[in-house]
Amino acid sequence: MKAVLFDSPGKVRVTEVPDPVIGPEDVLIAVKAAGICGTDIHIYEGDFIADYPLIPGHEFAGQVIDVGEAVQNFKPGDRVAVDPGVFCRRCSFCRENRENFCANFRAYGVHFNGGFAEMAAIKEENVCRIDGLSYLEGAMVEPIGCGIHGIRQVGIDLGDHVLIFGCGPIGLILMQLCKNSGAATLTLVDLVEEKLDLAKKLGATNALLAGYDLPAKLRELHPEGFQVVIDATGSPSVVQDMFNYVRDRGRLLFFGVCPSEAKVEISPYDVYKRELKIYGTFALLHTASAAIEMIREKKINAEALVSHRFPLEDFMTALNMMLEKAGSMKIIIEPAV
Repeated sequence: MKAVLFDSPGKVRVTEVPDPVIGPEDVLIAVKAAGICGTDIHIYEGDFIADYPLIPGHEFAGQVIDVGEAVQNFKPGDRVAVDPGVFCRRCSFCRENRENFCANFRAYGVHFNGGFAEMAAIKEENVCRIDGLSYLEGAMVEPIGCGIHGIRQVGIDLGDHVLIFGCGPIGLILMQLCKNSGAATLTLVDLVEEKLDLAKKLGATNALLAGYDLPAKLRELHPEGFQVVIDATGSPSVVQDMFNYVRDRGRLLFFGVCPSEAKVEISPYDVYKRELKIYGTFALLHTASAAIEMIREKKINAEALVSHRFPLEDFMTALNMMLEKAGSMKIIIEPAV
């Protein structure tokens, strides 16, 4: 079959590889749609936990074409998405239902071959049925599941005023989730006008262009600050500024992936005196099913976040768009259309 292969950091090619061989508990999937994620860029650049050589891609959906003899819940022809995390089920984190911190954490598209290929062999327990969803929507199940976990971490109360920095796919997923959780207003900030326009179409109350006058605009909207402030940029300078806009007793969610060596200054006295709450969030945790239902019930517009679609052969074009930060939203690879 044809697949994208990361031979080592910085070395990628589209090539022929052997077809995957399924075991008794595996489902063989013809991959119809696979999203490129910032994590894939980190893997390409060699600054993320990954095993090489590797077929990347951890956000994907497709059609079942074969199943192992022990598989009970799927059959050829089923439409499915993949929840990529593979857990040991034995460590203390797994026993506490905190599998995203599994001591032996592995994932499809990171440690095992993933979705940038014509076919993928996936354990049955990692496969989710997506009846009624398009394959594009199925490819968005993983990032939406990550968003759901993040929103569950920070919590949205009815009537909250929410500020989100970043109008990429994740920022607009988080915005839609906050809206569905009862936020009164949603203020989005970005550097790109087109992304702000999309934010408005998807329900943003305010969509502001980042610039020298941003602090004054945000203070004018909510002089006492926002109950919830979320970073979806991964920019340390943005994270630093979040503390200027959060209301006393407010919550801050660090969702964007900052460089591992980055540092920001936090005043412990400020956190103490203002009763601020700071939340991190990593991956998804039992949220794929919720993501599927949110898409199915039209609570999340997943397809609106897709800006480009490429065949597998054009993976390098798609990768370069991501590397050059060319203003794209979610880029989808379609290996087996």
